[in-house]
Amino acid sequence: MKRLILALCLCYGQLTQAVQSLTVIYDSGDTLPIAQYLPKRSEPQPKQSALPSKHKAFQLPIETPSMSPGRVSATERTLKYLQQPLFLIGADKQSKAWLQARRDQLVELNAIGLLVQVDTLEEIKAIKALANGLRLMPASAESFAKPLALKHYPVLISKDGWEQ
Repeated sequence: MKRLILALCLCYGQLTQAVQSLTVIYDSGDTLPIAQYLPKRSEPQPKQSALPSKHKAFQLPIETPSMSPGRVSATERTLKYLQQPLFLIGADKQSKAWLQARRDQLVELNAIGLLVQVDTLEEIKAIKALANGLRLMPASAESFAKPLALKHYPVLISKDGWEQ
């Protein structure tokens, strides 16, 4: 009981100190505003009145300059951080034929597709119709194509490497 009373007294003492106002010891009157030392804030830009289309969440054309349609040799390379298989395709005839031939395997692997080379919305719709149930996103693969030395698509990338 004595400890409880002691704890309450200590808390009360702290509360009374926190409520008291600060005492100014000295003010020379030569203070300067701090605004000149702070970074300048830019004026807010007016918002665009046109709302983006719900069908177009990306900028066309989608390009991956370091990649082109072509033959890919199977390469064994451990990619331990790749959670799901990934396939890269374009809107060209070779990619469409590859997607049709490998579609069932890609569904079984639960692979995610990147459409790395496409010019129009109609091409995207045509490829999505061929994919029929596969997850496919239009996006450039430039950020990881160069480090992996990938030069051609279509290609299937997994934890164990890549193949066509």
